[in-house]
Amino acid sequence: MSSQHLPRIDADGLADLGVSALTREVFLTPKPGLPDCRTAQTPANSVFSSLVDVGVRLHGPLRAAADAGTDIGRLSAACRAARDQVPHTASLHGFDVAARALCLLTAAWSRGADGTRDACMTAFALDEELESSEGARDHDRPLSGRTTWHGLTHAEAALSAVRAARTRGVPEETAQLDALLTLMAAMDDERVLRDRGPLALRMLREDAAVVLAAGGAGMPEGRRLLSELDEQLTRYAICPATSGALLTVVLFLDSVDSRPLADAA
Repeated sequence: MSSQHLPRIDADGLADLGVSALTREVFLTPKPGLPDCRTAQTPANSVFSSLVDVGVRLHGPLRAAADAGTDIGRLSAACRAARDQVPHTASLHGFDVAARALCLLTAAWSRGADGTRDACMTAFALDEELESSEGARDHDRPLSGRTTWHGLTHAEAALSAVRAARTRGVPEETAQLDALLTLMAAMDDERVLRDRGPLALRMLREDAAVVLAAGGAGMPEGRRLLSELDEQLTRYAICPATSGALLTVVLFLDSVDSRPLADAA
């Protein structure tokens, strides 16, 4: 008798998948309120280039996080190294959140997580352990524990939505945009709340839900409403940074968990 399981990925492989997920999130277009390929065609082109470069700079810290094993001190150092590789402009767009989440998730998979749910639960437990460990500083954690937990939970739901869309033959870009909208509609984004206030957060969530109710990015009415949402967020400088970071999490989880199964005796 033989069973099937996901083959183990080494630290370099996990880091490669993390970099790929971050890069794919950057290039996905159009993302309402977030930088994407359109940014490369504007005077902010240097900003877009710096965002693309973040993924490459994170490879080392992600590999270190995967190599940390059960050493919480080494994982803490890897998370700080990842944070230090994210420039201020990228942090404004949620890349600091994505960097820490990817470090935690690479560590979780390296520890033998059994599927996406186990990986998310392990990542959250590691986040809590890092905060309580000796020498932890408040500014090391880009999101509160509550938001981190809700974010990972919503990322799981968005991943399920992406996979369900694929089975219906929805194009990959459309499925990913709908996953982003799902996250925007679900998340109490504490950064939007802090920077733009409760009305901005409510508008963001309600309007994202309206796009989804109209069929999402793949339907004509949904596409029109997506364009309107993008214009509104740009006009009022509302950046759904946490949702963008969580989309990176979705893409990473999907790439790790979608590998062909290996046979085991």
